[in-house]
Amino acid sequence: MPQTIDLLNKALEIKNAAKWQHDLNLSNSAIYTAKKRGRLSPTLAGQFAIALKEDPVRWTAIAALEAEPDSPLLEELRKRVTDCILC
Repeated sequence: MPQTIDLLNKALEIKNAAKWQHDLNLSNSAIYTAKKRGRLSPTLAGQFAIALKEDPVRWTAIAALEAEPDSPLLEELRKRVTDCILC
């Protein structure tokens, strides 16, 4: 399954972190924090997707799945949603 950190890396190939922070009105630590965590929040994933002309619903769903702690319920949801996300 795609990961939101891949979306962030794609964005950083286009503009540096400072430019994204300015353009999206982010705090100075938002991108650093996302890199440290290895994922974007659903809101940031959606905003980067919009900026990169990608599907924000898809990326928001991926980010939501990444943000949840592992559990049997999450695994079941991930299995059901993955087919839809990869369309």
